[in-house]
Amino acid sequence: MEIGHFTWLRTHTAKYNLSSSGVMPITLDELLKLGEPGDLVQELTSLYTIDRGNLALTHGTQEGNFAALSALKELGIEEVVTVIPEYEPIRALPRFLGLRQVEVGIHESLTETFNHVKPGTVLFISNPNNPTGMYLNKKLLWELSDILRHKNAYAVLDSIFLEFVDEDLRELPTENMVYTFSTSKFYTMNELKAGWVIGEEDIIKRINGIIDLVTPLVLNLDLGYAAILIRNREWIRKRNMDIIMPNAETLRNLTKALGNKAKAHYSNYMPITYIEINCRGLTGTVLAEELLTKDVLVVPGKYFGKDNGIRIGLGTTKPKDFETAMKIIIDVINSECHD
Repeated sequence: MEIGHFTWLRTHTAKYNLSSSGVMPITLDELLKLGEPGDLVQELTSLYTIDRGNLALTHGTQEGNFAALSALKELGIEEVVTVIPEYEPIRALPRFLGLRQVEVGIHESLTETFNHVKPGTVLFISNPNNPTGMYLNKKLLWELSDILRHKNAYAVLDSIFLEFVDEDLRELPTENMVYTFSTSKFYTMNELKAGWVIGEEDIIKRINGIIDLVTPLVLNLDLGYAAILIRNREWIRKRNMDIIMPNAETLRNLTKALGNKAKAHYSNYMPITYIEINCRGLTGTVLAEELLTKDVLVVPGKYFGKDNGIRIGLGTTKPKDFETAMKIIIDVINSECHD
């Protein structure tokens, strides 16, 4: 199976690379100044106020998603509800596992998906959504958990962006729910990667069994260093915001020049935005390919299931370069957009 999103990133380069959805990596030197390696399990159970039985360790979020859907398939789930627009690997995984799939278009809110939850199904989404940034806050997650319990359904939430928008992760509802996380976005480092899953204990037990079968033994060195990251999440949050927010302000100021030709979907503190195009004859793919000729790399919307815009990263580019790239994007949209 080919993931077009990954192929796009591997086969294109540009001076102004706005294709990343993460943040400038924390260096190993920065990490070692924050303290000694510790017990990741202890840090995570404290962070989420959960018991050890509600936690599984993985090598990353996508492994967690694979194991979670596989565990629910083992429980007899046959149908998965996904959304558009959505991160391509999430939309591809149910079909890969041989599960029936219903794709639902979302417009203003992820709560639109609640009406599509049926008995014996699993809702599988990124929360916050990749690429739009819209998300279910804790109050809505509790509402979703209640709906799932009454309908005997489940949800798997790829929550890798959740810490950008929600500082308090205590007491997330776990009944009929699974959340997958990793160090790949909020805690980005080039030298290490670790992931984890939290959720209902019976599902977590099955997830652990699947991980033991397929990819056991996350390296203790990675786990120890990941514990430093979790322990210093407030320092990391400030570091991330210092990188993202100047670019977010530039985004807000410059996109005003687009008028009705395009709309930037942005949730505060997220490292990504989605610019939806509103003009005849211009698709996300056409725009992304034209931007490549101007030395700007973004991700076209077709890789999220809807070729009506482009995803732009705010977390890996210095403010001056981001401003230059955004001005190029706006100039290209204005020149290519036909009334």
